[in-house]
Amino acid sequence: MIQRFQTLFLLAAAALLFSMFFGVMAYTSEETVKFSSVSALLILNIVSFGLAFSSIFLYRHRIIQIRICIYNSIILLGFQGWILWLFFNRPDGSAFSVTAVFPIVAAILSFTAMRYIARDEAMVRSTSRLRK
Repeated sequence: MIQRFQTLFLLAAAALLFSMFFGVMAYTSEETVKFSSVSALLILNIVSFGLAFSSIFLYRHRIIQIRICIYNSIILLGFQGWILWLFFNRPDGSAFSVTAVFPIVAAILSFTAMRYIARDEAMVRSTSRLRK
């Protein structure tokens, strides 16, 4: 399970999303705003982390794993869109941290994992076709 590339990509995406639970989204001179303080962002983070982490263990069911990776990528793109909306509507004097781009990086990693899973599925189907 761990020796497959897609597992490493999904593990990296899950690690990035897990680090967002403790990361700071934006800060000003007076206060900091964490991802966990905005309830909608917290829910999106929990859902996307849960999908990324649970898809690691579905290595025997590649089609389901591909679907979960696609759904997770869509959710992560929406998550990043929400963060971008917050970025463009931020008050003056505030700045966003590097962790604000983690959802798009996790979406890219999830999409890359999906491509490797599809490659494995194609290889398995071609070998099973040869057996018949």
